[in-house]
Amino acid sequence: MAEVINQTSGELTSGAKKWLLIMLIIVSAPQLMYVPLWLAATGGCLLFWVWLTLERHRYMIPPWGKGLVVIAVILGVLVFSSQSKGLDGLSSLLIAGALLKSMELKKQRDGWVLVLVACFIAAVGFLFNQSMPSAVYGGVSLLSIVCALLMMHQGNTQAWLFLPVKKSLFMLLQSIPLMLILFLIFPRIGPLWSVQYQKSTAKTGLSDRMQPGDISRLTRSDSVAFRVSFTDNKPPAPEQRYWRVMTFTDFDGQGWSIAEVTKQEMHQGVSDEDLVEYQVIAEPSASRWLFALDYPLASSASTVQRYSDGTFKASAAVSQRISYTASSRLVKQYDGHPLVNRSRYLAVPAAGNPQTREMVRQWQEKGLSAEEKIAALFKSYNQHFTYTLSPQKLQGNRIDEFLFSTREGFCEHFANATAYALRLAGIPSRVVGGYLGGEWNAYEEYLLIRQYEAHAWVEAWLDGKGWVRLDPTTAVAPERVIQPFDQLFSSSPEFMADSSLMAFRLQQNLAWVKTLSLRYDALNYNWHRWILGYHQQQNNLLQDWFGQISVLKVLLLLFIPVGCVLMFVFWWLLKVQTRWMHPLDKEVVAISDLLAKVSVELKRASGETVQMYSVRLAETLPEIGPELDAWSALYQGLRYADVSAQAEETSRLYHRLSQQLMNKIKRLGKQGIIGKGVKQAGVGKRIETRVW
Repeated sequence: MAEVINQTSGELTSGAKKWLLIMLIIVSAPQLMYVPLWLAATGGCLLFWVWLTLERHRYMIPPWGKGLVVIAVILGVLVFSSQSKGLDGLSSLLIAGALLKSMELKKQRDGWVLVLVACFIAAVGFLFNQSMPSAVYGGVSLLSIVCALLMMHQGNTQAWLFLPVKKSLFMLLQSIPLMLILFLIFPRIGPLWSVQYQKSTAKTGLSDRMQPGDISRLTRSDSVAFRVSFTDNKPPAPEQRYWRVMTFTDFDGQGWSIAEVTKQEMHQGVSDEDLVEYQVIAEPSASRWLFALDYPLASSASTVQRYSDGTFKASAAVSQRISYTASSRLVKQYDGHPLVNRSRYLAVPAAGNPQTREMVRQWQEKGLSAEEKIAALFKSYNQHFTYTLSPQKLQGNRIDEFLFSTREGFCEHFANATAYALRLAGIPSRVVGGYLGGEWNAYEEYLLIRQYEAHAWVEAWLDGKGWVRLDPTTAVAPERVIQPFDQLFSSSPEFMADSSLMAFRLQQNLAWVKTLSLRYDALNYNWHRWILGYHQQQNNLLQDWFGQISVLKVLLLLFIPVGCVLMFVFWWLLKVQTRWMHPLDKEVVAISDLLAKVSVELKRASGETVQMYSVRLAETLPEIGPELDAWSALYQGLRYADVSAQAEETSRLYHRLSQQLMNKIKRLGKQGIIGKGVKQAGVGKRIETRVW
């Protein structure tokens, strides 16, 4: 009774307050890694304290304590937000506001404020992560929000934990058809504002500058760089899986950097047997560089731009997953055009690395051709050098030290020395950064390329041939090109040092773990392709279903299904006339229905009061007479008496006694005692009752 009056007066019940706190914990949990540690600890202590006050009705936070908490939290969030560069500050502000609001949950308007803030917190979470687990957790967050809303308007708090969950699940299941219609048909409209969040972990691993040691550090990570599916579901051979990202042209003696290049028209309409068409799903990289199979020709995406050095760039930094189609030729054809700005590809510092300069001078004295110079260098790599993930650190004349002292390195060490030596020999050259390899997932037929497969190679300009790919790795470690990188270097201590090497070794040793991993990644691939990237598939899919799409067709496709769903809902609401029943009366009906299964004479008659009904039952079934008297008295006190401070405790006692009474009725029914009592009272004699 107290709960009903509290609800009509706008007061929140204890069950509603508990669900609001549960809702706040659920929606805030995924963002704990983005908020400062002190805010997470303060929030946990604060919510525990508020819950404690609900359970024990004491330990209330004094007004001066609330004031201190509010001031401290506001100052802390302001300092953190001023130093935050991304959305961390916004997330902290929302969570801090919700935590402070939890200290004054009294009226329904307080609950509404907390629910609206929780909706914003749940939405902000998708800016950080859009994976399948985050989507499932988003559904859990939505369920908790609906449960809190239901409890804000629910009078009975005895079943406060499971009853709202059941009702919320039923409501959300009913909304699925309408959700699917809107997802499939509703046109994708760009946001009214732009929010870009660049996570520190979302990097391609390849920066705009390269020097020895940069790419080898990527072998410490197994994070996904991109995925590729092919039109004919046949990937290129392992030795042809060179994925171009960027080219390094300028050399300052220490490292290579990218030069400005001009945009170039896409080569549309090219068709030959070496042409490969594919679709790329790239992970967030916080840069504009995209991935393309060497040698790229064109892309059908309007947001992808092709440049004269054969690279692809997005129109803006890739802050979320991007999908695009492209075509490439596996064998590059020379178009006959001369090299533009030849001096740029021959530029080296005036001094430094004297031993390398002497080696090149000897080549020149011997009169070696460009091809012979390259062959001599690669022969030296093959005979005297070692390919390793942990080369010695180079200092001073780094190229001399690498070529004539340490003689060990990773791909960027060989590419760096090769391009430098070729330039000294008068052969224009540049370094290309990208990836080599990829793991084929047969369950969805696509290539999975990870960060540890980053690679660097060289392109040299040979007269009459144009730019020719030269990969020094093929000379020193040809198995790197053919074998999977993870199998080749799995025993190296540097391999996957920042990731779970144990998980990798489990996959290698246990076939079912490897299979499970590939199946999960295949499911993840479809999630990115058909759910997150559905806007890129929508037009083609709708055209396959309904032909040429027009504005009228879109409106009809949108409003006809929605209208049908709404008409069904209205028909159901008009057809099924539900009568509101007081929560206390539900258990009276349950007891009446339970007794009616034994004999229809024991069913409560229309208009029969609970007191009259309990007296009649006590006369027929004296075995439950004492329980009926106590039960009826509690009902009268809760249903019609004035509200008291003990009303909630009395309500719990009433529900407990109702359950005990039903259990005893079931037990007596199994023993046949109820049937005997009905016969003794007179079977067939209908009890007439007066309608009060």
